[in-house]
This record gives sequence, structure tokens and C-alpha cells, in this order.
Amino acid sequence: MKKPSIADKKAQKALNDPQFQKNWASHMKSFGPILKDAFAEDPASRVALCAALTHITAKKQPQALLKLNSLQKSLVTDADKAAFFFAMGLFCEYAGKFDEMAALYNQANDLHHRFYLPYLKAGKYALDTRDYGTAEKNYRAAIPCFGIAPTDKEKQLLASAHTNLASCLIMMHRPQEADSALEAARKLMPLFPGRSAPEAILHALRGETAPMMSALDALKTMAPFAYDAIKKSCDRILAGIEPQFFSVPVRDENITAFWNWFSGSEADLLSKLEKQDYTAVMTSVGEHLLEAFPFLEQRPTTALGKNDRGYVIQLKDMYAVAVGEAYSRLVDACPEDIKSRWLFDIVH
Repeated sequence: MKKPSIADKKAQKALNDPQFQKNWASHMKSFGPILKDAFAEDPASRVALCAALTHITAKKQPQALLKLNSLQKSLVTDADKAAFFFAMGLFCEYAGKFDEMAALYNQANDLHHRFYLPYLKAGKYALDTRDYGTAEKNYRAAIPCFGIAPTDKEKQLLASAHTNLASCLIMMHRPQEADSALEAARKLMPLFPGRSAPEAILHALRGETAPMMSALDALKTMAPFAYDAIKKSCDRILAGIEPQFFSVPVRDENITAFWNWFSGSEADLLSKLEKQDYTAVMTSVGEHLLEAFPFLEQRPTTALGKNDRGYVIQLKDMYAVAVGEAYSRLVDACPEDIKSRWLFDIVH
């Protein structure tokens, strides 16, 4: 244990201040499991963490960021790091920076803390962005955090976690596991509003039209905002044309057109990459993928990397049958000269 500094002594005095104790008690009530072991032997950092959280929840962003930045040199234990990444994620959430929020919550979650909230937040973001593997990982990590005697509010959150987990598993083509997740949600809250959505999708995939319609009716009553999208998906599943679960025809000329565009634009793309204009390159690639595969309906998600051969473009198939097949055909048709400088990698 380090010898207490003057700053530590001042911080220890601050720990006994009534206002600090009031603020810390409030944050412990909201975020206790990820805070309780943070900076346990570093009172100055604990005081700074408390101040940062107080500023965040009061929407005082500049003051919060100053306190958060001051903590970076004091991260020693996993508990310190988890609390710091969580607080940074919370800062980004309040600032409306949801991409950064999810990345920071995931950094905290990689440290295997026992607080359900950042797992649920990162899981929902991943589910909404169709990153189903990351969503599953977060929901499975969140569920044990609730313990054996959840409160009524926690039961609602837990039922939501099981329901969202089921949605992930359906999209990943694991219907039996989805059934188990839905049964867990059903036991917690028999009338949970959102559960009818994945239930309807499962019934549609099994050709069970009567229970599918019953689930859709329940959804229309209990969660009408979700009805139209789920009804459309169910209709497409019954027709065998939903890209997540079925093949979709792809025209050879579309694939040829994509490679013609890429070959003709390669110099411009490389010039933009050298200027670190990565967003423009990925946007352009995504737009031409959408032209080649219009069933995607919106510009697909891609990612960029680099190895010793050159640039790597990740094509994310989102576990969709039609997208995976289309990307496989695209990569198989890649001209040899482009293959020598670029790698196109299909990932989930």
C-alpha cells in the first residue's frame, strides 16, 4: 500500500464530508455493483469519480470530462478500470454519443463486473445495429447479475433481457435456444409486452400461422409501435423471401458492375485512405454494395482494417442467409489484381 500523500489526506477528509457521502450514496443506489470496489485504497480517485458522476447526471459535461480525465493515471485494478469505463460510457450516453457509449460499456464489460446496466445498454445497442453475437454475449452476462431475488423493477429488466436474447438467437438461427429464453421471460412476467414479437417470428418460421396471428394480435395491443415491422417480417418469412432466413436471387451483372466500379475507383479510394478519410471510403463501398444487392434495403455496415498485404474491408453479413450468400459470390468474383492489394473478409 502506498504512503498517503497530502492529496490523499485531503481526499480522506473529503470522504467524511456530508455532501460527498450524500452524493456517493446516491450513485451507489443507482450503480453500486460497479462502484463498490473502485479505488478502494485511493480516496482521491474515489472523490474524483463521485464528482464526475455527479456532474454527468447534472448534465455538466465539461466539468465531468475534467474529472474523468484526471482518473486515467490512477487505474490500477480491474474494479478501477471497470468503473472508469462505465463512467465514460455514461458520459457519452448523456452526450448522445451512442457509438462511443457502446464501445466504452463493452470495455467495462470485458472486465466481467457484476452490474447488469452496462451489459443491457451495450446489448441493446448491438441488437439495434444487428451485431447479434455481441448482443448475445452482453445479455448472457447481464442475466446472472440480477441474483436470485430480483425486485419487481429488476424482474421487468430481466424479462426484457431474456426476450432480447431470444431475438438475437432467432436471427442467429438458433430457435430452440430462443424458445428457452422466451420461457424464462414468460416465467418472470407472463404479460411482458415485447415478448410477442420474437414469438410471432418463431411461429412464422415454423409455418404456424394461427399462433403467429395470435402473437401479432397481442403485439398490436401491448406494443403497437412494433407491430408493423414484425408483421412485415412475418409475411416475408411465410413467403420465403425474408433475407435473414432465405436466399435471394442475385444478378451476375450486379456483381460485375460492383467490381468494375471498384477497379475504376481504386486510385481515388486509396487517395482518400491516405488522407484518413475513412468514412468517405466506407460510405462509397456501402452505397455500391446496396446497388449490387438491393434487397439489403439500406447501406450495409462495413469495417476497415489493414494488414501486411494492404487494406482489409470487412463485409458484415449479420447472420443473414441471403447476405452471406451474396457476399460469398462477390468475393469469389473479385478480380485477381484487386485480390493482390485488398482483402475482403466476410464476418458476422
